[in-house]
Amino acid sequence: MEELRIDDIIGVEGISNLPVELLEPYDYLLLIPGSNKNVRALFLQAFNDFFFHMPNDKLLQKIGEVILIFHNSSLLIDDIEDNSDYRRGMLAAHKIYGIPLTINCGNTMYFVALKKAQTELIDLVLESRDAIQFRGNIDPLYLKYEVLNILIEEMLSLHRGQGLEIYWRDNLSAIKENLPTLSGYMSMVLGKTGGLFRLSVKLLKLILCPNEDLDVLLPIANLMGIIYQIRDDYLNLVSDAYANAKGTVGEDLLEGKLSFPILHCLRHTNNSPVHKLLMENGDRSQESIAECIAYMKDESGSLKYCLDTLKTLEARTKKLINDNDSNLAQLLSKLCSV
Repeated sequence: MEELRIDDIIGVEGISNLPVELLEPYDYLLLIPGSNKNVRALFLQAFNDFFFHMPNDKLLQKIGEVILIFHNSSLLIDDIEDNSDYRRGMLAAHKIYGIPLTINCGNTMYFVALKKAQTELIDLVLESRDAIQFRGNIDPLYLKYEVLNILIEEMLSLHRGQGLEIYWRDNLSAIKENLPTLSGYMSMVLGKTGGLFRLSVKLLKLILCPNEDLDVLLPIANLMGIIYQIRDDYLNLVSDAYANAKGTVGEDLLEGKLSFPILHCLRHTNNSPVHKLLMENGDRSQESIAECIAYMKDESGSLKYCLDTLKTLEARTKKLINDNDSNLAQLLSKLCSV
């Protein structure tokens, strides 16, 4: 008979090693190539080249790793919340591994990212402080506290933004007389999408110049986050490549999501095909989706307004960058290409 080693079990602080089978949804997602060429890593590198000039590639890579884990973990949860069948042209993780295990995996990896930031990242900072001309408080406990504050603040912001988007989607009939404004939509995006851009700025600032303000840098990060999301909203409705990756055309309409062009159409028209589909729980066949997209293109002007807004945001960001030859400006142009 197998011996129960109770004394050995109850003496430990907790389970430290994560069984590989619990992380299979995350590992599966990592194997699916992304379509955006890891834009957050490009943003981190470009921002460092533009402003911070940190020479330590290992530190940049570790910051990028932490941000990437947060991003991929949020995708696992996001696909469940949106009931998406596909991610990057492949079955979404929860369609293979089930919703309970995928939720557990996504939440687990949030904490893995926190732990990496508090241990591996801080260790690298302390090891490299002379080479990077570190000018902050070198007390490890202080650095761990500050890193934790930054990450918790942005994770709360992400969940507030994601929660608002879900609330609007699931309560559209109840709020149809009081729809969010387009400015309100951008504020939601600052939480949902902007946080992973702001993390680059905040972590680099903590490491390199903790006493300097972010009056110029945070607006650039915020604008990049808004541009990224509104471009995604546009492509969701018009891009064949996006439709192939998602398994359907106009996924946002199918899900009932208030994307930027959809919200513009609802706020500036009445009794349109988009109103019938979303407000009256109308037919969501591919023919109905195509009719809504055609209406937003030819009647409400919502798709054109979306493109015009992207151009306005691009010009505003270029003005803040004030250097059209920088890597950051090149990344901006790439972000705004549709």
